[in-house]
Amino acid sequence: MKRGLKCGISLGVFVYTVLRDSFLRLLGMSTKGTCVILYYHSVPSSQRERFARQLDVILRYAKPVAVGERLTFAPRMHYAGITFDDGFENFAEVALPELAKRKIPSTMFVIADATGKAFGPYGRPEKVMSVEQLRALPQDLVTIGSHTLTHPYLPGLPEQEAAHEIGRSREQIQLMLNRSVLLFSFPFGGFSEKLIDYCRQAGYQRVFTTLPRLAFEDSGEFAVGRVRVDPDDSPLEFRLKIAGAYRWLPWAFALKRKLMPLSSSPVARTNDARSDLLASGHSVIQDPIGQ
Repeated sequence: MKRGLKCGISLGVFVYTVLRDSFLRLLGMSTKGTCVILYYHSVPSSQRERFARQLDVILRYAKPVAVGERLTFAPRMHYAGITFDDGFENFAEVALPELAKRKIPSTMFVIADATGKAFGPYGRPEKVMSVEQLRALPQDLVTIGSHTLTHPYLPGLPEQEAAHEIGRSREQIQLMLNRSVLLFSFPFGGFSEKLIDYCRQAGYQRVFTTLPRLAFEDSGEFAVGRVRVDPDDSPLEFRLKIAGAYRWLPWAFALKRKLMPLSSSPVARTNDARSDLLASGHSVIQDPIGQ
């Protein structure tokens, strides 16, 4: 029900955008270029064909870009960046061959302490890539970023712990892979201005949230929004997501906080998030699968 409502509102946003842009073109006015950053988690082998079809849709309606680069957008062009969180092994086995076939760049955000182990809810963990597998990823197609040391909900941690998760994870991944790590994504989408400042202090050049905004509307944007996608999204959902039609959601979140001020306090948000994570089987790092 909730998913269908979001899709329906997003369809309205999409239709409005198409009509608005068509009207502007009739007036001889050019619309500016736009960009959406997508983020996946797991791409199981059973969903490889669906994932491949999604990549073809991206190529049909957008120009893929590497999200770590400084980008300049041509008028009337639409761009899409592809990212992955958590570093699951099926990225190398399933997703990467399809991305490489189409020469689409991507970014993988790695949980530093999870490499070579398993990660996910109890009873449903997935294998994470080893250091050797991460090193073997083609650097011309895959950029490595940090997703903290242990994947905690950062706003729920004491400030010193949160800063350690942010900064130490970068140092650890750089040592493991012998390459520079300049990008970071927030676990569970939990961030604040203070946490963003910690990321700046740690030396990151760009960080990524889970707010489904259009990306790079400001050329100097440091904290960039992303839209979650999954291989089992319906064709309509996926088309709307890559078009940026879910960009109304941050305004809906802000309105909810305004109408329900108690739930928008930092303590309440942290407690609610912890409850949600525990209820859904809070993802944790576990022993390697098979041991």
